Amino acid sequence: MWRYVLLALPVFCVLPSIAFAQSGPACTGPTALDQMIVSNPSSGAYEALGTWFAKRRQFSCAISAFESALRLDPKSWQGHYDLGLTLLSSGNPRGAITELKTASALKPNSEQILLPLGAALSETNRQDSAIEVFKSILKENPQSIKAIDGLTKAFIAEGRYEAAIAALKNAPPDEVLQLNLAVAYSKNGNPDESLKVLSAIIKQHPAYAQGHFNMGAVYVQENRFGEAAQEFKEALRLDPSDDVTRLSYVKALVVLAQFDTAAPIMQEYRQRRPHEFDALYFSGVVEKGLGDYAGAEKFLRQAVAINPNYFDARYSLGYVLAHLSRPAEARPELEAALKLDPSSSKARFQLAAVLRALGQKSEANKELSTFEKQKEQGVKQDVAGVKANQANADLQTGDPQKAVDLYRQSLVEDPGNARTYYNLALALDRTGDHRAEREALEKAVELDPKLARPHNQLGVLDLQENQAATAKKQFETAISLDPQYAEAQNNLGVLSGQLGESAQAEKLFREATENNPQYGQAFANLGMILASEGRFPEAAQALSTAVQIEPNNTGALSAYGMVLVRLNKGSEALTHFRKVTELDPKSPGAHLNLGIALADQFDLNGALSEFSEAVNLDPDNAVAHYNKGRVLLDLQRNSEAKPELEKAIQLDPNSADSWYLLGLISRQAGETEAAIRNFQKSLAVKPDNAEAHFMLGQELQRKGDSAGAIEQWRRTIQIQPQYSEAYYSLSRLLMQSHPDEAKRLQAQFKTLQAAQHITDRANTLGNFALASADAHDWPQAIAQLKEAINACGQCDSLAPLHKDLGLIYCRSGDYKNGRTELLAAQKLTPADEDIKKALELLQTVQSPTL
Repeated sequence: MWRYVLLALPVFCVLPSIAFAQSGPACTGPTALDQMIVSNPSSGAYEALGTWFAKRRQFSCAISAFESALRLDPKSWQGHYDLGLTLLSSGNPRGAITELKTASALKPNSEQILLPLGAALSETNRQDSAIEVFKSILKENPQSIKAIDGLTKAFIAEGRYEAAIAALKNAPPDEVLQLNLAVAYSKNGNPDESLKVLSAIIKQHPAYAQGHFNMGAVYVQENRFGEAAQEFKEALRLDPSDDVTRLSYVKALVVLAQFDTAAPIMQEYRQRRPHEFDALYFSGVVEKGLGDYAGAEKFLRQAVAINPNYFDARYSLGYVLAHLSRPAEARPELEAALKLDPSSSKARFQLAAVLRALGQKSEANKELSTFEKQKEQGVKQDVAGVKANQANADLQTGDPQKAVDLYRQSLVEDPGNARTYYNLALALDRTGDHRAEREALEKAVELDPKLARPHNQLGVLDLQENQAATAKKQFETAISLDPQYAEAQNNLGVLSGQLGESAQAEKLFREATENNPQYGQAFANLGMILASEGRFPEAAQALSTAVQIEPNNTGALSAYGMVLVRLNKGSEALTHFRKVTELDPKSPGAHLNLGIALADQFDLNGALSEFSEAVNLDPDNAVAHYNKGRVLLDLQRNSEAKPELEKAIQLDPNSADSWYLLGLISRQAGETEAAIRNFQKSLAVKPDNAEAHFMLGQELQRKGDSAGAIEQWRRTIQIQPQYSEAYYSLSRLLMQSHPDEAKRLQAQFKTLQAAQHITDRANTLGNFALASADAHDWPQAIAQLKEAINACGQCDSLAPLHKDLGLIYCRSGDYKNGRTELLAAQKLTPADEDIKKALELLQTVQSPTL
């Protein structure tokens, strides 16, 4: 039986500013233009001549004229554009691509140029590049119908039907786009949705022949041949010139055995295309159906001569010859048919009858025996199918071992079924038998190398075994076999991310989300790769989608929370972090993330509770001990913070931040030697920490080691040239020993102050306080801000000084004084949104000091 071509897409067409067509050999333009070129050859004159030829469908003349124009003005985007369009229309899309790319470089982001460029790329089967071009248009103009049309046709050409459907669902109303949607639904195995779309198109445009044709094609797909025939008939009435519809109508009538109706339609088709294989083959089929075997023989012989490797033609000719009582001639045709399709039981049965008619009973019995074996194998396959279906059900209901047993029983009956081997592999994966899983997957690939899913699963196994190269190859093979296989694209994206290929990973994750808009993990992975590149607004959008699709995906929730923190949306982040701890209360990481978010929202006691839980769940987690120690230090509970930080260092001796905080504790306790030792340990691991160098310098000065202090403060300035307090401290220390350098440092200090608009003592102290806060030295920061407020009196900086002091009190866990200072600042600047937000946060914080 022939194969229907289901759902033909209308040809993608870009309507250019000029209409191109085929020319005759003479290139004679209008007299005025010819005289202008002779007297004053210019780029504009040749452009006008090229346009004139193009409108008259004279390709070669138009191309020659545009090339002459470009020789005079090679930087003309219009010239390259017109030449590109001419080449595209003349059947040279590769040449068109070169010219249109040049035009686009001269006039970037032009939809006029990009549309035919995308079409040319599609015509050369460079669908990936075409898709990127159409996407670039839609980025600037999301409602471009032509770009959506080109994009979705490229998706469909690549087999990425889900991506096409997603792009078309919210597209502007247009019958061509709706037809694309119907095609995508049908090819994706959703005929009911396709019929709904087509019905709506036909209702709105009842004379739209292409709509009726595609409706008929979907009916064929559903084996509803009577309805298909009616649609093809109507499409042919609306467009009698469409031979594709004419032939499809004949095919439907043949299946319905309505040969009388098919005959005149087939005759007209044959008159229009007398030497075409389909015209001859289907003429033979119709005559055969009418019982005119002699007429059928004539057409079928011609068809076989054109294509001797078409099974149905060889079989039908053998059948006709057998019924004309010419078994000797029928035999080679039927034998040829069986070579083309050895599984055909009808051809084997006819051959057995022909052999019997020739008196070759032994050979006839042999063919009948094979025929019976094929029937028996068919029965076995039916039994195998029942067992496989039972196994599928057991796998879905959570009994993988029972599924394994049934799949193995199914394979005894049907050992050549690649899909059953793949399903067996899935069941074995659930049981944890990965060795047997790999064997089943390799057998599936051996039996059917074009089956995409086993390749993907082999890639997963390879990735688990750190075999990156072979995993990559398996994923790429799976995608080449099934271009809309979102899971394989996601897996390859994960591997690309692990290999540091961020751009490739992003591309693959985006393709996965386009091909399966409900694939939450792909959106989550896309969000995480974007976040890793600092593209937080885009990351938030992707992760928000992931969470909407999979509300209980803890990985997506955690990543979304982290991104929201980076976007200064801490209160929103808390909601997601809390949900993660509810979903996975035994996860130390979940409690750590929640604790960090709570600390960022001033809830230090809540943060301490979460960090403590993380330590309880994982006592050997250095990060958990560090964060617990850090928040205890912020709460000024230094004696409790110290053992936590020491434990963090015991677990991770290279924890520079833990050494640094221990240095602060020693400093605040007046233990200069211990402070020096701890700061030095921190700097040994993290030598570019400007705050640690500054603090170490202060402790060395306190010890009396002026040279050591000078060295550390110089290093501070080298690392952080804007560290004004280091300039101030260094200049004062060098005043006696190096007065010239001290003056230079004083000048640099004043320059920094001026740049920061810090012109008096109050602001200078306020600036020093912020530096102390950055260094996590809350007591020093608070003392400096109090001194700054006293120095300020009623100066213009009073409000920001109160605000900074309030925020630092909150950071240190003293919410009562924090509220007092923030209210004082709000009284002075009622419109400050940061103060308002901080006070709102304080209302939600539970603290014994309030």
